[in-house]
Amino acid sequence: MAHLDDISGRQCGVVSREQALQAGIGAETVRRHLRSGRWQRMIPGIYATFADRPPPGARRWAAVLHAGSGAMLCCRSAAEEAGLAAPGREAIHVLIPDTRRISPVRGLVAHRSRHAADRRDPLRLPPQTRVEETVLDLASTAGDPAEALHWISTACTRRLTTPSRLTTALSARPRLHRRGAMHTLLGAVARGYPAPLPDWPPLPHRWALR
Repeated sequence: MAHLDDISGRQCGVVSREQALQAGIGAETVRRHLRSGRWQRMIPGIYATFADRPPPGARRWAAVLHAGSGAMLCCRSAAEEAGLAAPGREAIHVLIPDTRRISPVRGLVAHRSRHAADRRDPLRLPPQTRVEETVLDLASTAGDPAEALHWISTACTRRLTTPSRLTTALSARPRLHRRGAMHTLLGAVARGYPAPLPDWPPLPHRWALR
């Protein structure tokens, strides 16, 4: 049981059924924990090893565990983990390789990309996109250029990244929506003074992270 405690401790108290079984917790013991209320089912096959309402961090871990191999938090969910956005109760966003599919779950939004592995932060847990990728995703899909500027300037002000690193990340994403407008905003932040907000082309009817 100590091994499973170690796992749940790293995952905000959340474990998958597979992790529990591999740690030597039998299927009947798992069912007993659920029946007694000691554990609770968050997503089929994903459990909180506590009885209280799962906090945002636990919900994000549950989403990543459900999404499986190669999955990571992205968009606002990654921003919350990185300290770029305040925790909320919005849907959890995950990025998965484009070769995979996951079963739909209420409150979980899955994005697919063939570049998913390249965008993962090598150190942060739960698995999540690098800060630069997170900022680009949020800014490029913002409702208006002022919101996009907010994400960029906030990330730089909090020293989570720099305009230079964001520009480098942008250069590696030639198909990113509103790429020209993003260059304009990054230039303004790098120079440290406001500039006229750029035109903001509408997103395609069926858009995806690029």
